[in-house]
Amino acid sequence: MTDRPALYLFPYLRLREVVTAGPWSLQPLDPEELAAPFDDFGRTLSALLARFRDEAGQPLTTATLVQRTEPELAAGDARRHERDALRAAVSFAVADANAGHGNEIPWDAAALKLATAEVATFFVGEVSSLKNGTFVRTRGGTLNHRSIGGGTVHDDFVVVPAPEGLVSMPDLTLDGVLLEAVYRVAVEALSGKSSKTHHEVWSALHWHSRAWENSPLHTMPDILVQLKTAIEALSGQSKTADALPVLEGIYSSVVGTLGASDFLWQESGLSFPRGYKKVIEYSSFGHWYWYLADTRNEIVHDTESPVMEHIAPGSPFQGNLFRVAERVTRELIKIRLAHLGHPKAALSPTNRGHLHKAGQLGQQITTIAPLQI
Repeated sequence: MTDRPALYLFPYLRLREVVTAGPWSLQPLDPEELAAPFDDFGRTLSALLARFRDEAGQPLTTATLVQRTEPELAAGDARRHERDALRAAVSFAVADANAGHGNEIPWDAAALKLATAEVATFFVGEVSSLKNGTFVRTRGGTLNHRSIGGGTVHDDFVVVPAPEGLVSMPDLTLDGVLLEAVYRVAVEALSGKSSKTHHEVWSALHWHSRAWENSPLHTMPDILVQLKTAIEALSGQSKTADALPVLEGIYSSVVGTLGASDFLWQESGLSFPRGYKKVIEYSSFGHWYWYLADTRNEIVHDTESPVMEHIAPGSPFQGNLFRVAERVTRELIKIRLAHLGHPKAALSPTNRGHLHKAGQLGQQITTIAPLQI
């Protein structure tokens, strides 16, 4: 029996099918069922949805409902950590859904509707409070947080506008394997008993999610700094020269494994010079990462208009700095998930099918090996 002391919603997330993460089930709500007669919980839910507005300013008629398949944890750190882990998992899975079944986002596709971080907005409402009419609107953030009125979910004047950066709510199919892996790693990272690598992945997830925010106040320089921070977090090092071999090691761990060709990092004899005090030859990835680091430093110290094209003929990392950095961040996070015991999270659905078939036939296929922690 499902325990529901709270109501959990992703109001702007549109799912094609049910997906689970740990003790959580995410299910799309059927607008026709919501319009039919229902119990007190259903009436509260329907009234609540009507208070939210979509990107066009219209009341919501559907959303993604989250329910626990296990009893709710007692109030405290563990409950809060589970909620934070779920939000992080959905945010990463939403961003990754932009890439479909591969790691590359079809940026130039005419019909591409990007799902930004706003789609993964998480709403938690205590059911008892909602039924008693406690629905308070707020404005501001950490520096200035104010209540600006409230009412019951049945009052027409209670309206929750869409997040400022919400531009579309595309129908998505979230990768359940990836969602589960991120959730498990995030819960472990927040437990206070995890490895350094768990904490590094948690930090990278945070900064990657921030990079997908679409607020008008969020600029491309902000995004590049956040993606550089996410990648740096995965290295556990603050200096680029120290981080580079660690990151190369993470990437190179895919060599000889199923799905290795899906990643930007490839074994190659190509090298590229970088001149600073003296000229040093770097790998394709090393040359690109130094360029990202230099651009980040220019943003912080000198410019708001970074040069966005990384020019390195023959390098898989050549191209728009944001697009490549976003993909590199997702790929490195997926590889780290595999290192932490979730090898299928780094595979495309197609390669998971190959792995499953090979298992049925008794064949051995190499996947990314876990770390010895």
